[in-house]
Amino acid sequence: MEMMKAVVFYGPGKMSYEDVPKPVPQEGEVCVKVKYASICGSDIEEYKVGSDRARPPLIFGHEFSGEVVEIGPGVSKERLGQRVSVNPILYCGKCYYCQKGLINLCNNRRSVGRTLGVEKKRCDGGFAQYVCVPEFSLVPLKEEVTFEDAALLEPLAVCYCAAKEGNFEKGEKVLVMGTGPIGLMVIQFLKIFGSGKIVATDVVDFKLEAAEKCGADYAINVKKEPLEKVLELTDNLGFDRVIVTASAPGVIKDSIKLVKNGGGIVLVSLIRENVEINPTEIVGRKLSIYGSYMFTSEMHEVIDYIVDKKLNLDNIISSIHPLSEAPELFKELSSGNHSEIKVLLKVD
Repeated sequence: MEMMKAVVFYGPGKMSYEDVPKPVPQEGEVCVKVKYASICGSDIEEYKVGSDRARPPLIFGHEFSGEVVEIGPGVSKERLGQRVSVNPILYCGKCYYCQKGLINLCNNRRSVGRTLGVEKKRCDGGFAQYVCVPEFSLVPLKEEVTFEDAALLEPLAVCYCAAKEGNFEKGEKVLVMGTGPIGLMVIQFLKIFGSGKIVATDVVDFKLEAAEKCGADYAINVKKEPLEKVLELTDNLGFDRVIVTASAPGVIKDSIKLVKNGGGIVLVSLIRENVEINPTEIVGRKLSIYGSYMFTSEMHEVIDYIVDKKLNLDNIISSIHPLSEAPELFKELSSGNHSEIKVLLKVD
């Protein structure tokens, strides 16, 4: 049995860099030699607390790039050598939602690097030298797109959709709550789409500095400044849209305070706690609340923004480390005591 190196999750706080069997592509699958994999905030959250979405043992990694090195039965030989990223949504293709093109809502979907929808066979991800995925999940790269940038196509597609979600209008006043990687990418797309005044909030200064580099007109530390100061930037009217990428439960109530009457709130982050909301305030102020979950085919569209140099990913990628360092990196990133924005793992 041929072996490979991989990072295996064994439960909250437990991760190991080790030898595991190299996967073999089955019918309709390809084997991708991974070049770069990106650590997602959801990976860190699963590492910290775990959930049914990440039952161990499991190889994380749903944001990655690489090269097709082997094909299974039924796959064209033209795939061999192709530079690719991967859409991690493994949809059924048959249900009501898939027939409508809404693959992100497929109730039968699985997900690369997660155990979502998997009963027996785990769906390992890209924190490994090799990963097998269905041919339909491949996103071919254009020549101008590097493997490093391609490892961010998945989160960029998430942010592309979030930035357009809801009652978007050019020239709008928009607030982005949370300036981690998702918030920063959302800000860049808002600038591209023609938003007006863009305000970013967070509790970490270095992230707020990154927000300004990505195009935010104002970046406010709400740990140091009251919400009233944020509201003053709209002449106390409120924002046309509030996009929530922070994961602290309190941001939901804050978003309701900061959006204008008739405005929209876009929820992007997966907040795992119950939050009390007064429905009368939503109805009485005619607020709209949108959930923005994943994407469908937008990874292909995002490629063009990279090729046209409309996105600056240098402001997003903060460091690159070898795959072998992943277990220690996860300890550091989950502690909160770091100055990283987006970490890439280089896979040899």
